[in-house]
Amino acid sequence: MALRAGQVMVESGANAARVEEAIIRFGNALGADRMDVFVTPGGIVVSALAREQHRTRVVRVVKTGIDLNRVAAITRLAERAHHGALSRAQLRTELEHIASQPRLYGHLTTVLSVGMACAAFALLFGGNALEVLTAGAAAGVGQALRELLVRLRFGRLAMTFLVAVVASALALVGSRLLEVPAPGLAMAASVLLLVPGVLMVSSIVDLFRGNTLSGMVRATSAVLIIATIAGGLFVVLLISAPHLALTTRTPPPLWAATLLAFAAAVGFSVLFDVPRRALWAGGLAGAVGVCLRNGLLLLFPSVPHEAAMLCAGFGIALVSGVLASFTRMPTSIFTIPGFIPLVPGVLAFRAVLGFAEQDYTAGTSNLVQVTLRLAALAAGLGTAQALTRRQWWPFAR
Repeated sequence: MALRAGQVMVESGANAARVEEAIIRFGNALGADRMDVFVTPGGIVVSALAREQHRTRVVRVVKTGIDLNRVAAITRLAERAHHGALSRAQLRTELEHIASQPRLYGHLTTVLSVGMACAAFALLFGGNALEVLTAGAAAGVGQALRELLVRLRFGRLAMTFLVAVVASALALVGSRLLEVPAPGLAMAASVLLLVPGVLMVSSIVDLFRGNTLSGMVRATSAVLIIATIAGGLFVVLLISAPHLALTTRTPPPLWAATLLAFAAAVGFSVLFDVPRRALWAGGLAGAVGVCLRNGLLLLFPSVPHEAAMLCAGFGIALVSGVLASFTRMPTSIFTIPGFIPLVPGVLAFRAVLGFAEQDYTAGTSNLVQVTLRLAALAAGLGTAQALTRRQWWPFAR
């Protein structure tokens, strides 16, 4: 039963530490004196020891997906089991009910939420009304296509590539039809639905907690997906003529950027199937991150972007810990959607555009900047989460 719970959690995108904790709680509640657990994204090994006897079992994890509602539900079930609130039969029944339950949000709701989130990103990047409309529509179509490809059992990388090609091509065509002078911004915003936020945050958490193997596997998967998104953009740019003007835009004022970040984070919370009562909290985490980053850059213009990203990541993790304590949910429910609005989408698009135009100097320079900013954000998230796991932190969860 403990293995089944861990398997469902890994399939739903939980990090290794969260899975190990749940398996140990289930095992102890069901009579084990000790549980030795080893979790990887591809399988789980568990040894249960009781009354000088032991059993070791292995389970493969074949399916992959993102369903943070299931992660939260199994975490709550593990807590109830740990406190002896349920019998063994009740645990089994509730666990199978959680494993078989559908997503909270229907296809139409998810498509509209993703379109809203990417439209908010276009506004965050400084886009006008036509660019926002184009980016939102292209992202919505891309999400609908992704859900179709999931049902057809496409591989993750092949699916990511096809959706990136379709979404960016639609954004380009829509921009041309609406006579948008610089379609690059709409293209950049339209593919952000593919950003592997769960993999990126889970890899950070695993690495900072010492789960090196699981963290490296997840980080490698995230890098492959990001490279696949870039490949889809690259193909569209090569086919369509890569000379797209992507001028520097004036960002929205701080209050507007904060509200837009809230909307984007809520949209991605729906995509990740965050429980309804936690949607506002996921949006709040995203708003805090963007407010910290933009506020630091506004108050201290000489501060490097990497330092601002570090502080923003640290702030997201702290706020997520407090929200997790008050809502009694895992911190990842809030950290993952809060992380997404800080992704440097325009800078990443400039890197791909530079390579498509054979301007390898500019492309490499932008790629290095993207890497450094993401690394700074990861360092902020990881450091804060490592510190707040200590017993002195009152909101540790």
